[in-house]
Amino acid sequence: MAAVDLRGHRSPELNYPAGAVLIVAGVPGAGKTTLLKRLFPRPGVRLLDSEQARIELSLYLGAVPYKYWRPIVHAAHFVRLFRALRGSESLVVHESGTRDWATRLIVAAARRADRRTHLVLLDVRPEEARAGQVARKRKIRRSSFATHVHRWQRLLARVTDPADPIHQDVATVTIIDRPAAAALTAIRFDGLTVVSPVVPAPARVAVAQRAA
Repeated sequence: MAAVDLRGHRSPELNYPAGAVLIVAGVPGAGKTTLLKRLFPRPGVRLLDSEQARIELSLYLGAVPYKYWRPIVHAAHFVRLFRALRGSESLVVHESGTRDWATRLIVAAARRADRRTHLVLLDVRPEEARAGQVARKRKIRRSSFATHVHRWQRLLARVTDPADPIHQDVATVTIIDRPAAAALTAIRFDGLTVVSPVVPAPARVAVAQRAA
């Protein structure tokens, strides 16, 4: 199954099975935080963002340059994820999608918890993402950003290929752009299993859960 491409379309809702794990990915500055802060919290859904761990740890390590304790933030983020998988809430995980090991780790942990993983990829032009970094005052080095962009393009190529092994790992992949993200009024977890056709007119998109 190839990715559902909603770039250039408007759909007010995305709907996933109850208890699913949803990774919302995009390069730094794409607009993931803006989207997720607008749509969450929701009852029965837990949002997991490494920024939560960074804020907590900054109380103790804030005087040390972040590059030295970044690995601790990532470790704390995944510990939080592993604990959340023991519960019953649906999970939304904020990720870049450009770190293959992180995606594989999330998928494997979800599978062990008898959950399926879904991907939403927020695709924006590099200059838009760079402007987003400036606006948030979280600008990263040009070399690091170039690496993110390169890996992102590789990820897009993979998910648009129905034969790529990534489709064995995740239940569904949905690609959106900034206008599509702005049009979203909700990401729901109602347990729906019907796939609605993608149309340019506003329509509810219910994402199916593929068999485990």
